[in-house]
Amino acid sequence: MVEEFQDRIGRLSRAADLSGREVLLVSHLPDIRWASGFTGSNACLLVTPSGHLLITDGRYKEQVRSECPGLEAHIVSGPLEVAAAAVITERQLDRVFLQQSRVTWGTAENLRSACDGQVELVARDPLVHLRAVKSDEEVRAIRKALTITEQVFEQTLPLLKEGITEQEIAAEIDHRHRLLGASGPAFDTIVAFSEHAALPHARPGNRPLKRGDVVLMDFGGVVEGYHSDMTRTVTFGRSDKLFLEAYEAVRSALLSATEAARAGMTGEHLDGVARQVLTEHGFGSAFTHSLGHGVGLEIHESPSVSSRNSDPLPAGSIITLEPGVYLPGDFGIRIENMARLNADGNTILNASSTELIRL
Repeated sequence: MVEEFQDRIGRLSRAADLSGREVLLVSHLPDIRWASGFTGSNACLLVTPSGHLLITDGRYKEQVRSECPGLEAHIVSGPLEVAAAAVITERQLDRVFLQQSRVTWGTAENLRSACDGQVELVARDPLVHLRAVKSDEEVRAIRKALTITEQVFEQTLPLLKEGITEQEIAAEIDHRHRLLGASGPAFDTIVAFSEHAALPHARPGNRPLKRGDVVLMDFGGVVEGYHSDMTRTVTFGRSDKLFLEAYEAVRSALLSATEAARAGMTGEHLDGVARQVLTEHGFGSAFTHSLGHGVGLEIHESPSVSSRNSDPLPAGSIITLEPGVYLPGDFGIRIENMARLNADGNTILNASSTELIRL
């Protein structure tokens, strides 16, 4: 992995395109982890044409040595922006590129003040695009996380009995992820029955399962910092015409999006493929969120697969495909797979079927 991090930080330096007196200040912790391997909770990374410097506090002195061999590190106390300003001033750097979507106004002003107002602060963030393209090592970790998630799904199905609550199922899902080797859940696990499932981001409650319910489960795990994300909807005895038509519509939208998905198309275009299928089935207005998102060190990252993204989807990115139908007061359905994009199409990372499971 040392060679991989050396390659990443080299690519970051080239993408930052810095002149002799410029510096890129990386403050977002997942970005720092991607570039250096550092997993602590307090750090910033200075990228300059002449080298790279990690700044953190005394809690991580030994951790930096272990995780980032060969990377220059400063162990400091106090605000990181003050320590960064000292390095910037010492090295006579006069232009600082900040991650515009990651830095607060207060942090930027503290940095400017600590530099006595002698630096120009500019917005630039090459990491968004760099991180979107996953290396083979990153794909391996994501695949491992998803394999665990699919095993958890298979173990969870027999637990769906009358009387068990959403919270109890969610707790079992989280616990079983850890038992199978994940470091924890990828996000707050969603388990929702029938009318509760009509809320796309429902929180598990004390609602007990009863015969005739729809069960929506959206969950994932983390392995080596990388996330999995999967949704399945099953029926606990419900088989009326409306539910079956809605399930078939969602599954058809997923299959159509899967067939269409490839690098180079826009997120807007791919989102529209699934949305058109749902519209043709009469459920277009019941699809109330975007088709998907990138996944990696964060559960939601670039690229976005939505009507708001007119940029081409990059080759090597891993995205979710998760069409849904939500009928308030009745039920919700969502089916989600993960896909790796390439120029000729995509590779679905999931092994589990999307056909309707009847319990």
